[in-house]
This record gives sequence, structure tokens and C-alpha cells, in this order.
Amino acid sequence: MHGYDWLAPFYDTLARVVVGKQIQQMQLPMLRHLHDRKKLLVLGGGTGWILPHIFRVNPNLVIHYVDSSEKMIARARSNAHGNKSIQFIQGTETAISTNDYDAVLTYFYLDMFAPAQLTTLITKLKNHLVKEARWLVCDFESQTRMHRIKVQVMYLFFRIVTGLRTNTLPAWYCVLTQSGCIVLEDAYSADRFIRSAVFRVNIT
Repeated sequence: MHGYDWLAPFYDTLARVVVGKQIQQMQLPMLRHLHDRKKLLVLGGGTGWILPHIFRVNPNLVIHYVDSSEKMIARARSNAHGNKSIQFIQGTETAISTNDYDAVLTYFYLDMFAPAQLTTLITKLKNHLVKEARWLVCDFESQTRMHRIKVQVMYLFFRIVTGLRTNTLPAWYCVLTQSGCIVLEDAYSADRFIRSAVFRVNIT
């Protein structure tokens, strides 16, 4: 069984145990940047608990929802409540076949990539976006000793359960800005362990 399939039934509960309610508090406010978007790419969407919140912001948004886990996709379908404007794709970023997205959402997805891999990923994803696209990101940042301990425990857990090979938290914010993405909004959780940001993607 795919490691994330095993986690699917209690993935959201596990996230709340590890970081509390702030994990949702950091993700939801940034969704307002989707109010005028037409087509959204969601990568590593997990159980899809966020889908009803996205459609409250923009009921007409077309979504391509990508996740590698069959059971995560099944739970996301349930959370979509039959909405016909979502296309579910089981796979990874390599499964993306179109290049007309004006928004991309990567919540707790970029942390799965080693620093060198992340630079390559961002370059590839930009090829699927249109000019002035919005990129919503929410992920961990390790700034204190306690943060570093939590990050290492999480990586160890996911290595055992899912086979994840990454063991270092990438500097995702710096990589995105260095790639030419312009910060529109930026926020930290109270303990500064989680950072949310919205970027305007510069397509050259």
C-alpha cells in the first residue's frame, strides 16, 4: 500500500496534533487571492478538506487536484461534494499536462523536495503557468532549536511510513523569490514555525 494511503484516514488529525489549529489558520486567509482566478492547480492536496473553503471564495474556479495517493484522492472527492469543476489526478507534478493555470497552490508540498530538487521543480511548474499567475504557499520554516527537532522528527516519521527520502527543510521562500516570483503577502504563525506567502509569478 502507498504510504500516504495508510495515512489518509487520520492525516488531518495527525497534522492538528503536531501543530494545532494554526495549520488551518495559516492556510485559509491566503485563499482570498483566488477570488478572481480562473484555473487552479493544487499539488499534494491531501484529503481536500480545504476545497469547500476555496469554492466559497470562488465558486467558478476550475481546479486540477493532484495527489499521489489513491485514498487521499478518494477523501478529496468526498470533500468536493460532487462539484463538477474539479478534475482529480492521481500522480505527482509529472502528471501535469496543461500550461494555462493562473494559480497554483502548494500547501505543505515543497518541503518534500531537497534544495536542488526544489529549484528544478519551481522552474518546471512555472512552465505550466500563465503570466501574472498567483502562487499560494504554506509550509514550515526552521528558525529555532525546537523547530529543528520537530522537523527532524517529522522527516523521520514520513521516511518510515512513506519512504520519503528528503531529510532537510528547503529554503522554499528564498528559492521562489530567487526564481523571480514577487511577494504579494507574507505571514507567520505565532511561533514562526509556519509561513504563508502569496507570490505573483514572473513569466519571462
